[in-house]
Order: sequence, then C-alpha cells, then structure tokens
Amino acid sequence: MADVMHIAALIRGEWFKLRHRSLLWILPVVMGTLVQLIFWLTTVFSEEIPRRSITENLVNGLEFSIVLTTMIALILSAAVTGGEYGWGTLRPSLSLGAGRWQFLASKIGVTLLIAAVILIIISVSVAVSGFIAEAVLSTSGSASLEATSWLDVLGIYARMVYSFLPYILLAMFFAVLTGSNGVGIALSMSYYFVDAFILSQILVAFQWGGTALAFLVSPNIAAWQDLGESSISTIGGVSAMAQGFVVITIYGLALGGAAFALFLRRDIAGAKGG
Repeated sequence: MADVMHIAALIRGEWFKLRHRSLLWILPVVMGTLVQLIFWLTTVFSEEIPRRSITENLVNGLEFSIVLTTMIALILSAAVTGGEYGWGTLRPSLSLGAGRWQFLASKIGVTLLIAAVILIIISVSVAVSGFIAEAVLSTSGSASLEATSWLDVLGIYARMVYSFLPYILLAMFFAVLTGSNGVGIALSMSYYFVDAFILSQILVAFQWGGTALAFLVSPNIAAWQDLGESSISTIGGVSAMAQGFVVITIYGLALGGAAFALFLRRDIAGAKGG
C-alpha cells in the first residue's frame, strides 16, 4: 500500500512537470485536428450518412481517434522518460527518495492517464462532428435507438486504453536503452508504422499470413479491441479477442521487464542534451 501511495504521489509530480511542456498541449491539438480532417473527408465523400445514436457516434469517435492517440502515447512515453536523461534531472529526482522502479512506474502511469483523457476528448469531438454531419449533410436511415449500449462503449474504451500499454512500454524501453527522447520517439514510431501499416498489410496477402500476424502487436491489438473481423489465426480454439489480450500482455511484460532491468542496473550519467 505504501508503494502504491508513493507511486501515486510521483504520478502527481510527473503531471506538474509535464503540464508546463508545450508538447503536452501541442500534440493533442495537432492530432485532434488531423482526426477531424480525416473524419470530415471520409464523411463528405460518403454516398450516405447514416443517423447514429449517441453511443454509436461515441464508438465511431473512438475508432477514428485510436490510431493518432496511440501515437500521442508513444511520443509522450519516450519524451517523459528520455527527457530526464537529456536534462540531467535523473540524479536530482532519485536523490529526493524516489526509488528507481517507482520512478519509472510513475512515468507509465502519467502517460497512460494522459493518453486515456486525450482519447476521450478527441473521441467526443468526433462524436459531436457526427451529429453535425447528420444535420447538414444528406442522411439515410432512421436513428438506431441505442443499438449500442453504454456498457459496450465503456468496454471498447477500456480495451483501447489497455492497448496503449505495450506501445508505452516499447517507447520507454527505447528511451531507456538509448538515453534519448528523440531516438526513443524515432525508434518506437518506426516500429509502430512498420508493424501497423506495412507488415500487417503485406502479410494478409499470403495464405500463411494469419499465422504470422498472430505474433505481431498491432493485429493482436485490433483483435483485442474487437471492432471488426480479426485477421489473425487463433491457437487452441480460443477467441481472437482472448488471444489478442494474451499476446499484447506478453509483449508489455517483456518490454516493461527489459526497460526496468536496464533502468535499475545502469549508472545515471549527467545531462546529455538530447
């Protein structure tokens, strides 16, 4: 219990430090604008605009927002961890009594909380745009009368927030490994793009692609979120959602374990400026 309270206090301290960084405020604005642009381009060029309930518009907002919000989580995770190396603030912070593993856990906690809040804000903005689109553009069909329940919305949101963890830990691992926020961001973003947008698209073209996809992070996250038909091959008769959860949890534990092991054993150097 004492460790939990200590980590909670460190998370609060991380928030006070992070809120003064322009990155925290610029990223959501830029990404939120891009999400809105993608939504309106997709909507305007659609032949028909279906009328949706509040819950369906929220789910639609979550689906439009998840990719760019994941990028925000990646960037923030590498920035809050690697920035400590660049500024040379690790030694002063740890000398104040913050244990190394608690210090790193607080970085994960503050990044996850901020990403979760940003996901809500951007998703709600897209949901509002959905109602505006229904009002000003041609619509078809009738309202679905809450065909999607609030429990469904909460479940999808919770699964999306959990899916941030492997990417947060990936960015943290690279930041700890290189001691640089810039390199950490570059490496983690490169992995994300290759995994989600290159390998996943190439492998589906092959008959054995479903088996290969079962070992990648992004397809398993898609299966875990359960927003559409899964492209991964399941093992042992388990559902795609269950297998996705297991695989991304294993990735998270492996990346988190590697990051913590490096951080706990490595000597803390002075400011590196990057």
